[in-house]
Amino acid sequence: MPEIIKFSPAPSLFGFGSLAKLPEELESRRFRRILIITDPQIAASGILQRVLDLLKGSFDVELFDGAPSEPHGVDVDREGARFGSHFDTLLGLGGGSSMDFAKALSIIITHSGSLGDYAGEGTVPGPVVPIVCVPTTSGTGSQSTQTAVFTVEGIKSGCSSEYIRPVFSIVDPELTMGLPSLLTRNSGYDALMHAIESFIACPSARVEERPILYQGSNPFSRALALEAFRSIWSSYFKAVSDGDDREARRGMSIGSHLAGIAFSHSGLGLVHALASSLGGMLEAPHGVCLAACTNIGLGFNLKACENDLASLDGVTDEIDGAGSTRGSAERFLSNIQVIIRKLNFPSRPSDLGIKKEDALTLLNKTLVQTRRIKTNPRPLGEELLSFIEKGI
Repeated sequence: MPEIIKFSPAPSLFGFGSLAKLPEELESRRFRRILIITDPQIAASGILQRVLDLLKGSFDVELFDGAPSEPHGVDVDREGARFGSHFDTLLGLGGGSSMDFAKALSIIITHSGSLGDYAGEGTVPGPVVPIVCVPTTSGTGSQSTQTAVFTVEGIKSGCSSEYIRPVFSIVDPELTMGLPSLLTRNSGYDALMHAIESFIACPSARVEERPILYQGSNPFSRALALEAFRSIWSSYFKAVSDGDDREARRGMSIGSHLAGIAFSHSGLGLVHALASSLGGMLEAPHGVCLAACTNIGLGFNLKACENDLASLDGVTDEIDGAGSTRGSAERFLSNIQVIIRKLNFPSRPSDLGIKKEDALTLLNKTLVQTRRIKTNPRPLGEELLSFIEKGI
């Protein structure tokens, strides 16, 4: 039977100054009653006011500016009880948390219940209030994806459904120019790992229980992931060290956006599963948890995706001007650890306070991350516990 791949990216506008097109895009879809979802930092930064000024006089706007940095299901449930379903659209303005909050809230105000009821894949029963996204970071790529991430009962989980993929997004790198170095670092590492894990994901033809929303790596996702990786690798250090570097900010914006499209079709893998589990245990930023889990996750997967990792290493050589004739998977993993050290990330879970006796807890929380591990390039087996114990 021929392989069937579903490819369904949402429309988007990209480029410096593209935010100015927001009213036109909303009007073209006949959206008039808008609930803006953002966080206190964006509300205080001036970005929110720019959006409000653009919409003034033409739209009926309500505002929720209390989106938390690491949303829990109960946070969304509480606001779902407060807001009705009379909006034409929910506009997520900010980083991944604000955009995910908008997606999650759209589920609750449309279908009621508790957000935990919708964890997993394909659990949303029907269309929701449409979501529009305007990212202000270059990280999660949530403006590209059909997923909202949240914590329920100590486990960082999420909901994936094509019903919550944004109907359109505006990716304006100008909005990231004032992003602090630490947030640039954390969000950028998320984008980098999206590109890597999407590229090395289990090939779609080998993913069991198809069709699923995360289909495994395929020609569409691999091309996007590779270009995303190239763009991020070229821009990441520059954007962290000099937030006013417009070309670096543009590179991170396009890289995170492409990586989001890529992984929303391919799925991710063990590094994200471990990091989501660790984040639920610690309430630490997602990018920080990813860095701490990278050596365990990529080390476990090394032999299953050696050629793909070597290909990524070849890209880094090309960008960095190393002049090597052949990529190396082992060297690639070593270079990722160099990035982690140079950017002062934790390199292992113990740097965040996790102890070796916590290994089994981390494993068990990881094994329930079925959205992630279905597309991991190597099946998870008994050896994983020893990898975690050594990696802690």
